[in-house]
This record gives sequence, structure tokens and C-alpha cells, in this order.
Amino acid sequence: MELLSHAAGIKLRHVPYAGVGPALTAILGGHVDALASGPAVVLRHIKAGKLRALAGWGDKRVAALPEVPTFKELGYPDAEFYIWAGVFAPRGTPEPVLAKLRDTLRASVTDGDLKGAMDKLETPIVFKQGEEFSRFFEADARRLAEGVRKVGKVETK
Repeated sequence: MELLSHAAGIKLRHVPYAGVGPALTAILGGHVDALASGPAVVLRHIKAGKLRALAGWGDKRVAALPEVPTFKELGYPDAEFYIWAGVFAPRGTPEPVLAKLRDTLRASVTDGDLKGAMDKLETPIVFKQGEEFSRFFEADARRLAEGVRKVGKVETK
């Protein structure tokens, strides 16, 4: 939300919660005006008409909400944020071990049961590895570091 606050030049008040469950309860109860969340948490409430999606954080629209624009489309390219998971190995890990890890991960994310479960949650899986993942990771790290600098929490030398 701080990325959006700075990109849009607006003031937002952070209300901390101990997880998405209490935050979701707060927005549904009218105690807060906005919530930043991944789609799986809020889709059911959007479809029931209890919440309204304003924009997506990614570089493209969420498939489950094709009518909802991205912040980038709305003119806020600096309000880009991803919730992602990655697998890392220690530097110097032998290439055959890395190859086995990559093959196993690729098989896992394309597994029909996992794909079916994620489809039910309407949560996309985007698999990146090697140089593609490295480029994504570096770009995301730069974007987040810049966002934190704008908030004033990181000092550079």
C-alpha cells in the first residue's frame, strides 16, 4: 500500500493486523476502507458483492477478474507488487543437483492435482527458473528497495 501511496501522492493510514484473516474481517465489518491482498483471499467476497476490486498490483490483469485494471493501466506504474515464492540453493551447489531440483519443481507446478487446487482458488501459477527467475527477482528487489527508500526506512551510503 505504501507503493500506491507514493505513486498516487495520497496519504494512507496503515492499520496493522496479525494476518490477512483479521484484516479481511476488518474490511468486511467496515472498520477499514481498503485492503491489499492476493486474489484467493478476497475473490469469494468480490463475487458475493461484499467487496469491490479497485485494481491489481501485477503487470497484467488477474484472470479471475478480467474487468479490473492494473495500477499500471490506471497510470501508477510504480505501484507494482507481487506475492511470490521461490526456491534457492547455496552458491556452489553442483549443477546435477540444481538440474534435479529444477526438474522436480517444474513437475510439481505442472502436476494436475496442484493445478486443479490452484484453479479452484483462482490463483495463477507462473513458473520461472534460471535467468528468467533471476531477472524477475532482481527487478522485484530493486522495485521494493526503491519503495522502502521512498518511505524513508532505508539509508543508502
